[in-house]
Parts: sequence; structure tokens; C-alpha cells
Amino acid sequence: MKYLAALISIISLAGFSWAACPIPSPSGPSAGQESTLENLRQTGFNYSGEGHYRNAAACYEEALHTAQALGISNITVATDLQNLALLSEEMGKYTDARNYYLRELDLLNHLGDASSVAAGDAYLEFGGLMQIQGSFSEAENHYKKAVGLLTQHAGAENLRTAKAQGRLGRLYMEWGKFAEASTLLRKARATAEKSLAEDNPKLISFFDSEAYFLCQTGKYREAEKKWMTALKLAEHAYGENEIPYGGLMLHLGQMYSLLGNYPAAETMLQRSLAAKEKTTGSDPVDRAIIMSSLAETYTKHRKLAEAEPLVLQSAEAANARCSESPISCAFIRSNLGRYYMTTGQWGTAALEFERALMLREDTFGENHLVADSLISLSGALRKLNRKKEAKTYETRATQILSSQRNPAYDTSHTIDVRTFQANNR
Repeated sequence: MKYLAALISIISLAGFSWAACPIPSPSGPSAGQESTLENLRQTGFNYSGEGHYRNAAACYEEALHTAQALGISNITVATDLQNLALLSEEMGKYTDARNYYLRELDLLNHLGDASSVAAGDAYLEFGGLMQIQGSFSEAENHYKKAVGLLTQHAGAENLRTAKAQGRLGRLYMEWGKFAEASTLLRKARATAEKSLAEDNPKLISFFDSEAYFLCQTGKYREAEKKWMTALKLAEHAYGENEIPYGGLMLHLGQMYSLLGNYPAAETMLQRSLAAKEKTTGSDPVDRAIIMSSLAETYTKHRKLAEAEPLVLQSAEAANARCSESPISCAFIRSNLGRYYMTTGQWGTAALEFERALMLREDTFGENHLVADSLISLSGALRKLNRKKEAKTYETRATQILSSQRNPAYDTSHTIDVRTFQANNR
């Protein structure tokens, strides 16, 4: 009881107030506190699925408060903490999310479950937070712990283990470790397909990750097939509620834009943005990523009047969050730089490309996305007649790409690398 009281005290300082959970059908006066507790959790779950993240957080907070009053300290309370961490991520409250994950792991240790399936799940989600923030080494450590714990306690062929392998594979892909990524993603998807019916929506994230990898390695037809399979599953499972698969539509739209199929790209990205705008309390950077992607498509399609407000709004939303979301911020700044290149503002474009380059260097070191920024910057510098500097950046980019074990870079295709923001929460 003393431990849980300390736990709740720390939670109350994590950035949320004890707002009342707006329960549509409150329990009657005769209902017990345990019944009320389950009602709070179910209501929080429902609000989360509908994209009402503030309401969902209020319900899970109240559930924790009720559990404290009842003297309950168990695995379900740890799950409440994880749900609050995930909701904090959705709302862009990364410091709060980190605190919730740490408290969850502390509680599991206190309960004697430091080595368990629950701990594996906790490390898996904690790794996702670290990946979003660009702390790849820390994310890798958490993912490896998750894979180890889940393999040991759930089984090598378990769906949870496959999910952890898929997350680690996706991290390696963003990190430029393509050989490791390929092995893990294929293994994860194969396990998932053996474990689930072919129309199970849990397959969506596995197809999404593998499609992402195929796109990054230049296999666009195969990527489109995987994404369309995932999209059909999502549309069948969720119907008109597109919130759960807005990230999937974002990725598909980004690929169509890369391939020059602008009408298809615009359709997907507009749907993704519409889904995001139905949520309440979501991270403004997530919305900014979609706006920036749509703006880039409009820019390439020479719809500059439509592109301008989106590209400027997305940059404004990202500016205050670059330290917390460096990967996303670099992506948005790169698209802003491309807009300025298209409109002939080469000096301003160079500044944006330089900012994106710094963010990517700090996050990745020598990476394919760093090479992308170097190439973009060299293009702006050539327009400014700074050809010697441009040549230096081009040479460095070539050296980086030649060292990457990515089949897409072994072709004679023009280099046009794009980042895809993974929504693997």
C-alpha cells in the first residue's frame, strides 16, 4: 500500500491533473468500487479507440486513483500505467510517457514480475518511445530485452514475440541496417501469418513494416502490394473509422508521391489528414508530418497555392518540438526546403536543408537520411553558385550510400530518399 501511494503521488506530478472521466453511462450508487474501476478502464479504452486521447487519459488516471483507494497493486495496475504512457505519446508528452514506463517497470519489479511477458511488453513499448525521440541505441536495448523476455516466457512463435522482432527490424531499417532489418521483418511476418487468420487486423502492422522496407530498398511494386493488402484489411476491420490506420494511409501516400502518382498520393494523404483531425489531444507533430507530406505532393505537382499554407503550418508546429522529435522535425524541414527550391528561394532552402542535416547527423551519424540531406543541400548550393561546397557534400553523400547495404543504392537510379514516420505505437 505504501508503495502504491508513492506511485500515485509521482503520477500526479507527471503533467496531468485528476480530471474527471466523462463516462457516458456512470455506474449507479449501488455499484461497488471494483465495478467502477472496470467501467473506468473500459471507458478509457473506448475513448482511445475513438481518438479522444484526453478523455481516455482522464479515465485511466481515475482508474489508478480508484485502485489506490482499494489497495490494489497488481499487473492490471501496471497495464494502466502502460496505457497512460501510450496516451502520453499520442499527445506528444514524451517526458510523461517515459515516467509512466519507468513506474510500470518499477511496479513489475515490486510484484516479482521483472522477468515476465508483462515486462517484455513494457520494454517493447518503451523502446518505441525511444525510437520516436531518436535515441536508437537505447531503443535497441529495450527491444532486445523485449525479444528475449517474450521468447523465454511467451514462446519463439508467439505473436507478441513476432511484434517485438518486427519493431526491432523497423528500428534497424531506419538506422540503415538493412540486412538485419530484412531478416527480422520477414521472420516476424511469417510468425504472424501462422498465428492469425488471414483477415485479422493484427496483421496490418506486419504488412506495413515489410512494405516500408520494400519501399526503402526500391521494390515499389512489392511494397504497394503489401500496403494494399494491409489497407483492405483495415477498411474491412474498421469501416468508416479511419483513425486506427491513418499511419498506413500516410505511408502509402508517401510512396505514391515518390513515384509521381500525385492524384493517388493526394487521395491517401487527404484521408490520413482527415482521420488525424478527428482525434482530440493528439501530438501536433503527428498532424504536421501528414500536412508536410501532402504539401510536398502539392509542390511536386506544382499546386503551390495549396502547398504553401500546409508547408508553413507544419514547419511552425514542428519548430518547438525539434529536440523531442528530431527525426520528424528533419523530415518537415526537408520538405520545407524543397518547397523553397521549387519557388526559387535557394538561400532559404539551403538554410532549411542545413537544419535538417544537423538534426539527422546528431541522430543517425553516417546514415542514408544524412546522405539525402547532403544531396538536397548540394542542390541548393549549386543554385547559389557555391559549387565547391556542393561538390564536397555530394562526395560525402556518395561515400555514405556506397557503405550502406541497401540494394536500392546499387542501381543507377537517381537518389531520392524519403523518410517514413512509423506509427507503431
